[in-house]
Amino acid sequence: MSRNAAASGTLGRQPLNRRTSALIAAAVYCALLAAWELYGRAQYRPGGVLPPPSRILGVLWDGRTAYWSNTLTTVGEAAAGFIGGVALAVVLALVMDRLPLIGDGVYRLSLMIYSIPVVALAPALVAWLGLGFTSKAAVALLAAFFPVLVNLTGALRSTDRRVRELGEVLNTGWAGSLRFLRLPYALPAFAASLKIAAPAAFIAAMIAEWVGADQGLGLALLYAMFGYQMPQLWAALVLSSAITGLLAAAFGWVARIATPWHASVDAGSERR
Repeated sequence: MSRNAAASGTLGRQPLNRRTSALIAAAVYCALLAAWELYGRAQYRPGGVLPPPSRILGVLWDGRTAYWSNTLTTVGEAAAGFIGGVALAVVLALVMDRLPLIGDGVYRLSLMIYSIPVVALAPALVAWLGLGFTSKAAVALLAAFFPVLVNLTGALRSTDRRVRELGEVLNTGWAGSLRFLRLPYALPAFAASLKIAAPAAFIAAMIAEWVGADQGLGLALLYAMFGYQMPQLWAALVLSSAITGLLAAAFGWVARIATPWHASVDAGSERR
């Protein structure tokens, strides 16, 4: 088969494959939901663990005003923490790159703090900053800060030797090399870290609300959990899962747009 024929055949099969894959995935999801609905209707009782999806949707619709308000509160806390965490991480990564002697110690300290679960830091931050918006945003900031710092710093430090040598040949200096060569080289890792940091900030804000809050999706989840209100618990879980999934998908899309040259974009296209 000639190259053109092969290419034509490949291009011809792609829409069919994508459509078939989408149909198979939709069929699997529909089958799982139908099985869940039937099982939930047959086995569900007040306090039961697995209410049917129709009941969960009913709870979401009946309490849509309260869920919307709580979701906006958590999204606002997560957004503030995410923006602050990303900005702080970028600045600190550049400082560590410029001052490697200081940067090594700060980087190791960051890795040590990164290993501490957010759920362990949240009570201390809430006790320090109070029960209001600031403490939730601070916890979200920490959750967003470390993935960006570790990924961006690692990418800058692992810049290909040929890229560094090109900067030396062109005599660009640190700022020029960073702007024109090393930051574009590190951009895929930075974009990938945002895909992790955004959902992490949202989940961290919910965890901080568990410690103390007067509103938020995390607080709604906590009330439902301790009240054994399983439909309300599942409703909060469905909302939080949908938001974190949307955040990951949105930043994945941004990464594909911002780094069209990266291998992950081609891999994603092939999978689609």
